[in-house]
Amino acid sequence: MIAKSGLLVLILLSVVACQTANTNTKAVPAPGYSQAQASSTLGTPIPLPFENRFPNRWNDSNNGTPFEPCVAYTDRELKRFDVDPSVVEDVAQVDGQGTRGCRWFMRDEFDLGQVVTNASSLSEYRTASPELRWLPDLVVDGRIVGSFVIDDGTDSTCSTYVQSFGAGVVTNVVASSSQKGRAMNACALVEDFTRAYIEKIPG
Repeated sequence: MIAKSGLLVLILLSVVACQTANTNTKAVPAPGYSQAQASSTLGTPIPLPFENRFPNRWNDSNNGTPFEPCVAYTDRELKRFDVDPSVVEDVAQVDGQGTRGCRWFMRDEFDLGQVVTNASSLSEYRTASPELRWLPDLVVDGRIVGSFVIDDGTDSTCSTYVQSFGAGVVTNVVASSSQKGRAMNACALVEDFTRAYIEKIPG
């Protein structure tokens, strides 16, 4: 059960990181967003709740927004969704990885992850991700939110996409293959989490 969840997370991170065919990894402002504005809001490293092993964790592939998932939520906010704040892990596996963010692995239940990767718009991200099964967009507090699943035949993995300046913030839930995991609705959980905390994501 753990192996399957971990594999789906790795697949999802690979998909998120490969969201654009453009080999230029420089942050690209969203349409209608000036380069001057982007320069003043690009992300810079901040203290994390764990030792940062990678000096280039923040890089030109994920610095399009100052939003940092790993420190965005209080313990109380995470516990509201049955997430244990103490199990936070960095998603970075190598130095200079195209995505940055964190995951909270709830054994035999679900995996909640949130990552940042540079993208100029939801439209660009969607066009560059034909392997995903896109669901109807959501409107949350006046913002368009993309919603998609990894089409593995189970619908156990569901994600949302929120534009934040020159980057996308992708929140994902991977349900465990345990009895409890199979009983949950991954899309309902990720949508509820996104709706509850979208105001934390600037842009």
